[in-house]
Amino acid sequence: MKRITLATLAVAALRVPSFAAEPEPSLAPAPPPAPAPVAAPEPAKAPAPKPFGGFKIQSDDKAYALRLGGQLQVDAWGFVGDDAKAYTDEVRIRRARLSVRATVAKYYDLRLLVDFAGSAVSLLDAVFETTWLEEFRIRIGKEKQPVGWERLESDTATHFLEKSQASNLVPNRDLGLQIVGKLGGGLLDYQIGVWNGAADGATNDVDIDDNFDFDGRLTFQPFLKADLPALKELLVGFYGSFGDVHGTAAATQLANYRSSGRAQWYRWATNATDPALTAIAEGSRVRLGGHLNWQYGPVGVFGEYVQSSQDVTLGATSGTVTNSAYVAQATWLLTGDDSSWVGVKPKTEFDPTSADGGPGGIELAVRWSALSIDEAAFDDGFASASSSAKGLQSFTVGLNWYLNFYVKLQLNWEHTTFDGGAGDGDRPTEDLVGARGQMLF
Repeated sequence: MKRITLATLAVAALRVPSFAAEPEPSLAPAPPPAPAPVAAPEPAKAPAPKPFGGFKIQSDDKAYALRLGGQLQVDAWGFVGDDAKAYTDEVRIRRARLSVRATVAKYYDLRLLVDFAGSAVSLLDAVFETTWLEEFRIRIGKEKQPVGWERLESDTATHFLEKSQASNLVPNRDLGLQIVGKLGGGLLDYQIGVWNGAADGATNDVDIDDNFDFDGRLTFQPFLKADLPALKELLVGFYGSFGDVHGTAAATQLANYRSSGRAQWYRWATNATDPALTAIAEGSRVRLGGHLNWQYGPVGVFGEYVQSSQDVTLGATSGTVTNSAYVAQATWLLTGDDSSWVGVKPKTEFDPTSADGGPGGIELAVRWSALSIDEAAFDDGFASASSSAKGLQSFTVGLNWYLNFYVKLQLNWEHTTFDGGAGDGDRPTEDLVGARGQMLF
């Protein structure tokens, strides 16, 4: 009979991959009690869980892993003073998403995100990334472009129901190839890539005009390793994109702008019967912006400025339209929890059935945002002042209740005023009251 040794068993174990959600508990007997009581050490503070933590299985050596997660957001909207019924009060599914994240052969990650809101299936993210080095990673696929810091924030971590006007001037999701990484242990975070190119606020699945956009972002965390706790979470960043765009009457490559209440307050000139009277993007497109983000204890502050410049043609008329937008916001966790840009984890979770339960996290948030349209858009006839406003300003107040990291309730009031857009006067004021219930898994 062949002799079985411990070495033989070890070799056999290495040849068989093992997947388990959690390691098996030890079957060894408990050690004898200590001769004298000893005070237990202070438990280490657990790191905050990441969004889409989901359900995970992985091999013992962590070279292979699969994580499933999801999110659901249900909104209820109403508009105050809307006697003309210009807006629709409604309850709707804002987001219903499933995510898949996988690690293969240790150094290759896959990320998929699918949305089912509106009873339609939409592939939002499909990304493949190498993870050989933290300083240099190759990322390929469909995701958010690295232009616009607020746009890059997870939709589940936002402090308000809708993003600010600054995000209207940057693209949403697109297909591209990037080099990404972190240098100096996180002091510098960068993204540089080439993309098919998308209009302001738009998502593309194909390259419409056979041209590329070149995008880049640099974000600094200058005090990350300094002995200055109040400034450790300070982030300062800059980004930009440039490319040539060639639109058509059927695909103008120009974006009309909407308010948080979905009202289209600015539209480019169009003519269904005469394409020569339709404004199209024709020439250079440049976006530049910067941001500041800071958290300390329960307080968070964020600001961003972005400018979008586009060459436009309407018949024999050509010109450049440069629109700009900004946002300034502040948040304060009244329960003393730590502010976060990636999702708040309250120190005490809300649990009315347990004596250890607390109030969860309660947050007050305020925001001011504005977008201005270049006068050249109206002077050159690219838009009509009788149907398009020259700008808007929005003031938002939000109250957020984090029952735990995975469940959040939100209440917003947003007051928006317009400059022009109604003949000789201003477009009617928009007062939106909205609530949201959110759950992650």
